[in-house]
Amino acid sequence: MSTKREAREFCLQFLYHFQLPAFLEQKKELDSVAIFSRMQEFKQTLGIELDSEGQAYVATLVKGILEKHHDVEEILVKYLKNWKLSRVSKIEHTIFIMAIYELKYHLEVPGKVVINEAIELGKKYSTKESAGFLNGILDSIFKQELKRNE
Repeated sequence: MSTKREAREFCLQFLYHFQLPAFLEQKKELDSVAIFSRMQEFKQTLGIELDSEGQAYVATLVKGILEKHHDVEEILVKYLKNWKLSRVSKIEHTIFIMAIYELKYHLEVPGKVVINEAIELGKKYSTKESAGFLNGILDSIFKQELKRNE
């Protein structure tokens, strides 16, 4: 498994476990040191090993998601046609937020890779049916909102 794949999977588990809304309420109190400390504690409880590159990537994703959550959430809501955000499962919501953040702010990562990773996370942690849902929304965002055609 690639380092970024492991990092994304851990990031999903971390954000889901601590519930993103709770993080957002504490956003001002959570600096990089606090986020890193919580990550270390969570890693130990799960017995997960991430190399320093993976840990750095998770910290970058979490901090960025917290900082840009409002912008990312606006994009998601715009593309959830005929769906209310409250109908989206918490795990899929977290996957969407991670993927949209990465698509918008980590341009060095090919969009197709981000979308594929999101689909794989959805298959593993949600349902097989979530793959089509995640793919449809993220592909639309990728092509229309972010104007990235790779």
